[in-house]
Amino acid sequence: MTDARDLDGKVALVVGGTRNLGAAIADQLAAAGATTVVSYRDGADAAGQTVARLRRHQVDAEAVRSDATVAADVDSLFESVVTRQGRVDITVHVPGAVTKKPLADFTDADFDHLIDLNTRSAFHTLRAASRYLADGGRCIVLSTTLTSVMAGPYGVYSGAKAAVERMVLAAAKELGSRGITVNAVAPGPVDDEFYHSAETPQAVAYAKQATPFGRLGRPEDVAPVVGFLAGPGAGWISGQTIRVNGAMF
Repeated sequence: MTDARDLDGKVALVVGGTRNLGAAIADQLAAAGATTVVSYRDGADAAGQTVARLRRHQVDAEAVRSDATVAADVDSLFESVVTRQGRVDITVHVPGAVTKKPLADFTDADFDHLIDLNTRSAFHTLRAASRYLADGGRCIVLSTTLTSVMAGPYGVYSGAKAAVERMVLAAAKELGSRGITVNAVAPGPVDDEFYHSAETPQAVAYAKQATPFGRLGRPEDVAPVVGFLAGPGAGWISGQTIRVNGAMF
């Protein structure tokens, strides 16, 4: 995890950083001293509350409405951060969506929804980060532990995230000459609204017993890993997918 204030002078953009794990990551970066900009697609009240919490760390913070599935929105978001803050040093991409269904039951609309929220939004962010990140910057994209093991009807979701991991590797190769690292963080189930909205009590119970710790992950288990990858000590880690799942798989 980051040392105290070792991100002083850095500007972080957390795409989808106003709720659940995204908010915890934004808080981690702000606590380390980074000026922190969070984007959101909806939920202005939650965005305002997140910004208020970030400012308690005595950093500049703001929320910008932006839809990560829309290329023009993402480009405008990065441009606005550079204009207002002078630079972007750290980018974290959080948005995603889960639909649990057997492949035979998936509609085209279901497929498009998951590709938009998981894959297309990450592509837009990685492309913009490639153009706007300062030399020596950090880019972290959230994936899922389910890209490495199959558990239940998550085929399209895990496939959408697997594509993200390959784009992360490509970006790491392309941007390394500028000192920019690009990595994915792949959590297991995290005890927040995002996870519970897609799961049954039976599935939650299974997830808890699938790890030797006997519980779900928590946002505070994952955010420090992102914070470390964003910090000065992670300059030789790039093109990796870090699985944060309590030895679940």
